Amino acid sequence: MNIWFLAAGAASFALCLLHIFGGGAVAARPLLATNALDRVAKYTNYYCWHMVTIIIAAMGLMYIYASIFVEAVELAWVASLLALGFSIWNLALYFWQRKTFRHWYELAQWLFFTPIWLLGFTGLI
Repeated sequence: MNIWFLAAGAASFALCLLHIFGGGAVAARPLLATNALDRVAKYTNYYCWHMVTIIIAAMGLMYIYASIFVEAVELAWVASLLALGFSIWNLALYFWQRKTFRHWYELAQWLFFTPIWLLGFTGLI
């Protein structure tokens, strides 16, 4: 059993729960409550929020499966690259739009994805 993949899977599931319960209150509910957006834009963003939920849960499943079955190492590669990509895009978005934010931690999702890809890539070594 690959303990690093197991830890990355547990971290992914923890992030998924945080996304569902914390993100629902902070992002999804206010999004649905606003009248400032066109209905297509509003519900497309809401759909994307659910896609992120599914992807984070799938990352957890990929890591757990790869932690048990060594021949499934490609799943850990996919999950690690997804987490790394989410971290990079989040940082790029922050620096691109930094004038929009008063504090760096207002758009700090990279902090949640970074431990996941670090654990995943460590398990790949």
